[in-house]
This record gives sequence, structure tokens and C-alpha cells, in this order.
Amino acid sequence: MTDVALRALDRADLAAVHALSQEAGWPHRVEDWRFALDVGSGVVAMRDDGSLVGSAMAWRFGPDVGTVGMIIVSRAMRSRGLGRRLLRHAVTAFGAGALELNATAAGLALYASEGFAETGRVVRQHQGLLQPVMPLRADDVELRPAAPDDPAILALDREAYGADRGRAFRRLPAETEARIAWRHGAPAGFALCRPFGRGHVVGPVVAPDDSLAAALASALLEQLAGRFVRMDLMDGEDALAGLVQASGLAPVEPVVTMRRGDRPEPEAGTVRTFALLNQAMG
Repeated sequence: MTDVALRALDRADLAAVHALSQEAGWPHRVEDWRFALDVGSGVVAMRDDGSLVGSAMAWRFGPDVGTVGMIIVSRAMRSRGLGRRLLRHAVTAFGAGALELNATAAGLALYASEGFAETGRVVRQHQGLLQPVMPLRADDVELRPAAPDDPAILALDREAYGADRGRAFRRLPAETEARIAWRHGAPAGFALCRPFGRGHVVGPVVAPDDSLAAALASALLEQLAGRFVRMDLMDGEDALAGLVQASGLAPVEPVVTMRRGDRPEPEAGTVRTFALLNQAMG
């Protein structure tokens, strides 16, 4: 593929990578790409005529953990090995450490051939026009507004995710809303909501149990009736999944979490992740 060269993704490319994602049917806005680039780094594929025909990105959270995503190849350049080339470049640029990604069925074979193994986790995306939500309440809990980079939120996410994602939380859009659940004078969980794609995304949702996760999500969803909303749920969370489906958010194609390299699972703690920040960053 001598007519295609790879170089670093920069802000001057945002309009072009946005157009690339639109061609692929992705919902991302230019602002969503800007957030991704503010938090991570990327590579783009350029033809000799100056057209941008591919992208890949990676994000590092601490010294040993990261994710890879935003891998797109234009229709005209597919089935030529460019996706593999972009993935390899992103993995090499990331360096040492464990990398995770969320793979559609179409990408599983490619990622497996490049050393990524299925972790057993499935993420189920739900989206649609939100129907009115009946607020849910959890016993002995007070839900309070907060900044998305509140130290309590960062600590809870670090416990649930197993690595420090503070860089991402500090660069979330100014319109991001957050709720913290306080129980017996201590933070017990949180949920975030921000503009994304066609409307809003709710996530991450971090809590000790499914019922509190649903209460946190409902506190944000009840403000979004009639708007397009997306959530990426970890599989098997019945109370939260029930709330989401009752709110009119339909499931779409699930993705499978894959990993390359050794990453210790987060230590068993009091909280876990019920809905993702996004599929690219986990």
C-alpha cells in the first residue's frame, strides 16, 4: 500500500476524521473527536492526494493500562490491510502495558489475530428517544449534584476501573452533569451525563449494587425525556437494564471486550462499573 502513509492525528484533522466517522455511520460530533484527542493520541492514514482514509487512537490510564479504539477505514480502502496497519501502529505507539478494546463481531477475527483475547465481558449498547422516567430511590441514600472531576468521583472510578482516568474526567465537556450517591456520610457511587452524538450519553455509572446504579441513572435520565439518549451497559445488570428498556432505549449490536497483555483485574472493592464512559475508553 505504497500510496498510503501514516502520521500523527492532530487538531487540524478533526473535520476530516469526523467526515470519516460519518461515512462509517458513527454518531460522533467534531466535539466528541476533540474530547478523544484531548485525552489520548492517534494516527491517521493519508493518501498521496491528501485525503484522509483511516484512523486509530489509544488512551493511557496510568503506567500499565490503556484502551485502543476509533479504528476506521474509508469504504474505498477496505479489505487492503489498512485496518491491521493502523491497529499495529496504535499498539506500538502505546508501548508497554495492557490494552483493551471493545470489538464488534466484524472485528473479532482481526483483533484476535493481533494478540487480543476475549475477556468474557460483553457491553450492550442501548439508545433511542427517551420516554419519561419514573425516578427510582435507594434506601439511606442522598443523591447530590457534583462536578465530574470531584475527588470522590475520581476515587470511586479508580476503584471500579482499576486505573486512574482522572485525565479523561477533567476534560469532559463543560455541560457534563454528575450525581454522587452519599450513604452514611460517605460517597457510595456516581453517574455522569454529557452531550454526545445525536443527543446525550449517560455513563459511567459506578455503584456497589444494581439497585443504586439504577437510582443514579434515573436521576439523570428523568431530565432527558424526549431526547436521544445512549447508554453502554455491562451485561447482566437486570435492574439498570430494565430501567433503560422501560425508558424506550432499544438494544443494538453488543460488543465484546478484548485485551492484549496482562492486566490485573481491579481488586474486589465496594463498587463496580455498570455503564461505560464510552466504548473507546471503557
